[in-house]
Amino acid sequence: MTTVPEPISPARRASTAVATPRLLGVRVGRALLVSAGAGALLGASAWFVDGLGQPWSALIPANFVGAWLALAFFTGAAALRALTGACYGLLSLLAAVAAYYLLIALFDVGVRVAGASHAATVWGGVALVAGPVMGLAGGVWRHGTGPVRSVAVATLAAGLLAESVVTGWGRLPSFEPFVEPADLGLAIEFAIGLLLPHLLLRRGERLTAYLALVPLGLAGVVVMGPGITALRSIADTF
Repeated sequence: MTTVPEPISPARRASTAVATPRLLGVRVGRALLVSAGAGALLGASAWFVDGLGQPWSALIPANFVGAWLALAFFTGAAALRALTGACYGLLSLLAAVAAYYLLIALFDVGVRVAGASHAATVWGGVALVAGPVMGLAGGVWRHGTGPVRSVAVATLAAGLLAESVVTGWGRLPSFEPFVEPADLGLAIEFAIGLLLPHLLLRRGERLTAYLALVPLGLAGVVVMGPGITALRSIADTF
């Protein structure tokens, strides 16, 4: 015997239509809150690590460029659509910058406090560029298909590799048995960058990611090499 489904009444259909946008709004609100909270946590961690000194400041990667890029990437991946991932990445990095320099203004003394607003403006400008780019990459990785998904992961991997190469180039360890903590931290970052396509992508997508990683990594080295030095100089001059 075939059971005829009960028709949905107009009132029930209307209530469902209202509930769906509300539910969507709750999910978006929570994701935005998580993105801002994750950014604030990273910024606070970076400030805290500043005061630890060696070796912890080199072993805890809160101040690594790669950690901030990864924050924007993975908060972007939490977006409901690939394009809105750019907004999530931007929010997380702006929250990180705000938390870092707010803590400096509240608890530090001397030159760091005097230059906090200027430095926050400089690095906030960097967040306006890097946040949407990496957030979009995270959104594409989560929701995209085809080669663009591989390129998205390669973008994050290239950032990690570029920082480890640029920062570590002048710190190439000698053949002595002792390796400084900073060398170890950069070596771990380099290894993670190489492994990311393998860890985040399916088997058929990995080759495309590694092929894209070559030009993206070289571009990252070219941009990050003089770029980070120049930005730090500008941020410290006020």
